[in-house]
Amino acid sequence: MRCSLEAIPRPRWEHLSGTSLPPGLSPEGSMIFVRDPLSIFGRDRLHMAEVRWFYRDATEWNAIIERLKLTACPHCKRVGTLIRHGLLFGFDEQSPRRKTVRARRVFCSNRNARPGCGRTISVWFAEKIRRLSLTTRGLWNFLQLAVTGTFVAAMRGFDCSLSDRTLQRVWRRFELAQSRIRTALMSRCPPPDQAPENSSRSAAAQVLAHLRDAFPGADSPITAFQQTTKTFFM
Repeated sequence: MRCSLEAIPRPRWEHLSGTSLPPGLSPEGSMIFVRDPLSIFGRDRLHMAEVRWFYRDATEWNAIIERLKLTACPHCKRVGTLIRHGLLFGFDEQSPRRKTVRARRVFCSNRNARPGCGRTISVWFAEKIRRLSLTTRGLWNFLQLAVTGTFVAAMRGFDCSLSDRTLQRVWRRFELAQSRIRTALMSRCPPPDQAPENSSRSAAAQVLAHLRDAFPGADSPITAFQQTTKTFFM
């Protein structure tokens, strides 16, 4: 049986001359082939808008399990396909030499002819922060030290196994996240009138004061922030 070449689907090519190629595109002379259309717009930008799932204790995790079959997959929106799928381990300042549970995995099953999309979802313990070995309580304590005195004194006074360079990166990451944190807090309450007078970092101190006002009864305002807004603090 002969097959016509015209019936074979061909990749779509676009002509871009004199322009730099975005990620996901490979040059073929003056023509380029789009391997992944989402990469043109930036997958990272799409993932930033995802809603994260958090739980505080075993009771809340059990409640999530009981609702799994009635919960839509955040990726494909299908209901009835989610199942438990293991654990996510990592280190933190409370156990620098021993891995602890950071998140639990949920799988949208596409096995045995199920209609799921085959992707996984991480349900994070509310006291953990992605790509950070500090817990939310540890981060809160460090940030409070950093805004009420010198940064060097904060690094010396903070009891953890992290190096000074790592703590500097943590502070820089907090600085970059301040705008997003302020925007999220504005939906809960207005910012305080002014930063504490004894602070040498007034902008950062005001963010922490705003966070404290937004969750006045919380042991760890950062934990409450993550679970309420369903996003990582930073």
